Amino acid sequence: MKSNDPFFIDTGDQQQMTFNRPATQFRIRFLLWIIALCISIIIARVFFLQIVFGSDYRRTAEGNRIQTHVVKALRGVIYDAKGELLVKNIPNFSLTINAQQALNIKKEAREQLANTLAHIAQLSPADIVNAFDQAKRSGQNVVLKDHIPYTDALQDMIAIQQLPAISVEPFYSRQYLGGEPYAHLLGYTAKISETEYANLKDNGYLLTDEIGKSGVEKSYEQALRGKDGEQDIEVDFRGAQQSVVADVAPQSGDAVYLSIEPTLQRLLYEKIKTAVDEQHLPGGSAVAIDPRDGRVLALVSYPSYDNNTFAQGISQDAYDALQNDERHPLFHRSIAGQYPSGSTFKPIVAAAGLEEGVVTPQTTIVSTGGLQIDIYRFPDWKPGGHGVTDLNKAMAESVNTYFYLLGGGDNKTSTGLGVERITAYARRFGLGEQVGIDVPGEASGFLPTKQWKEEFKNEQWYIGDTYHYAIGQGDLLVTPLQVATYTAIIANGGTFYQPHVVEKLVSEADGSTRIIDPIISDPQVVSKPTIEAVRLAMREDVLSPTGSGRTLQSLPVSSAGKTGTAQTYGDEPTHSWFTVFAPYETPEIALTVLVEKAGHGYGAAVPIAREVLQEYFVNRIPQ
Repeated sequence: MKSNDPFFIDTGDQQQMTFNRPATQFRIRFLLWIIALCISIIIARVFFLQIVFGSDYRRTAEGNRIQTHVVKALRGVIYDAKGELLVKNIPNFSLTINAQQALNIKKEAREQLANTLAHIAQLSPADIVNAFDQAKRSGQNVVLKDHIPYTDALQDMIAIQQLPAISVEPFYSRQYLGGEPYAHLLGYTAKISETEYANLKDNGYLLTDEIGKSGVEKSYEQALRGKDGEQDIEVDFRGAQQSVVADVAPQSGDAVYLSIEPTLQRLLYEKIKTAVDEQHLPGGSAVAIDPRDGRVLALVSYPSYDNNTFAQGISQDAYDALQNDERHPLFHRSIAGQYPSGSTFKPIVAAAGLEEGVVTPQTTIVSTGGLQIDIYRFPDWKPGGHGVTDLNKAMAESVNTYFYLLGGGDNKTSTGLGVERITAYARRFGLGEQVGIDVPGEASGFLPTKQWKEEFKNEQWYIGDTYHYAIGQGDLLVTPLQVATYTAIIANGGTFYQPHVVEKLVSEADGSTRIIDPIISDPQVVSKPTIEAVRLAMREDVLSPTGSGRTLQSLPVSSAGKTGTAQTYGDEPTHSWFTVFAPYETPEIALTVLVEKAGHGYGAAVPIAREVLQEYFVNRIPQ
C-alpha cells in the first residue's frame, strides 16, 4: 500500500526508477551522437564543396553561364600577277549543333530532336544522332549541313527556333573566279576530315573548319587561314544570349599574289584544249617559267574541272563522275604527269658529254641511218641518215646516231658517257626527284639504273638500253615541270632556280608585304662554256632550214628550243613535246608544251608554243 505522505519513500518504485535512468541517458546520448555526426558530415560536405571543390564548381557554373564562341577568321584572297582577283569569299550558312548545349540533352530527347531535325534538314535521324555524339565527345560544335542558300537558311531559322542546341550559323565559303584554266593551280577548300583534324587540332583547327585540299589553297593554308577570334557570351538558363562579356577580334588571312600571267595562262589553256578536243586526244599540259628567278608564269593542265563544285559541297554522284572520267580531269598533268621525254632530253646528254670531255662542239660523226650492234639495229628517224653531224646539227635535226654514240659509244672504239654519268647529270638538272614547286602533288619522274633493271626486271643492262636512254626513250620518265625547269637552267646560263607560283603575301592586318625570294638549288649546274654550247645548239633548232623548230623564226623575238617525239607503250601514238626559251640573248620565258599522243613534236606542240609566244611578246606590257 502506497502512502500519500510525500516524505514516504517506496523502496520498490525507487529501485525501478534507479534501474531505468541509465538506459534513458544512453538513448539520449546516442541520439546526440547521431545528430552530431550528421552535423559533422554536413559541415565536412559544405567544407569540401565550398573550399576544396569550390573553384571547380564555380568554373562549371561560370561555364554554364558564359559560353565561348569562336569567331572565324576571314580566309585570305588570291590574286594573279596583274592584281586580278582569282579567289574571293562569299557568305553562306550552316546548320550547326552547339556542343555546350548538347551536353544537357538526355538520350530520349536527343532521339526525338533528331527525328524533328531530319525532316527540316533532309538528313537521316541516325546521322543526326551520330553528330550529337560527336559534339559531346569532342566538346566542339558540329556542322550538320553546310552551304545552305540564303532563302533556305531563313526558313531553317524559323523551323529550329524552338529546338535546343541547334542554330543556323553564317560563314564564308570560297568562290573561284578563274574558271577551269586555274582549277589545278588554285585547288579548293572543303570540310576538314577526321584524319586531318586529328593531325591539325593542336594548331587550333576545329571540326567545323574548311581547309585547303589541293593547289595553292593547300600549300599556303597557314598563311591563308588567318587567326580565329573569340567571344565570351553570357547566357540565361535556357541558353539565350544576354550579353558579350569579352571579345577578341579575328585576324584575316594574308592575301596571296601569284606570279601567274593571266593572259599567258588562259591562252595556253585554250590552245591546248583546242588541240586535244579537235583530235580527241587524252590531254595536254604546259609550264612557263621566268628563267631569271624561277617564277612560274603559267601552269596549265587539260582536261580540267570546276573547283567551285568542291567549294560549294560536291555531291557523291558528281565526284564519282569526275573520278571515273577516263580523261582524268582531276589529274594535275603539268606537275604530276610522268612521261618519256623523247628528244627534249638530248640537251642534258649534250651538256654531260661536253662537261665530261666526251665530245666538243666541233666533234663530228657520220650518220648513215643508224647503228648496227651485233644483230641489233638502232635506227635514225631519217632513212639514209643525216650525213656528217656535229653538235649543232645533231640538236637541230635531232640526230639519234649522234646521241647513241655520245651516250653509249660504238661498243668497240668508244664507250660514251655510260648510264651512270647520264643519270648523274640528269639529277643535276632536276630529274629523278621533285624540283620543289610550291604546289602539292609534284611527281619525281624516274631515272633508270643498271641495278634497278636487274632487281625489278630481272634483266641485265645492255648497250641498247643506254642508247634508248640517251635519246630520251626507254624507262626514263619526266614531268612537264621538270622539262621547263631544266630549260630555264639552260636559258639563264646554268642557275637552278626552284620554281614557285606565289610571288608575295600581303597582311590584311597591317598591310605589310612578304616577298617570296628566289631559292637557288644550284648556282651553276655545269660550266658556262658547256651551257653556252648547248644554248647555241638549241638555237640551231630554230635557225636551221632543217631544224624541227624552224617555224619559230616568225616570232618577233629570237628563240631556241628542242622538239621531242616520245614513244609510248605498244602501238599507241607518240607524245608531242616542245620546250623553248626566248628571247635567246636575254631570256624572259622558258616554255614547255606537251600534247599527249599527238604525234611528232613539230606537229602539235610547236604550233601551240609559236602561237602563244607570238601573242605574248606582241601584246604584253614591257617589263
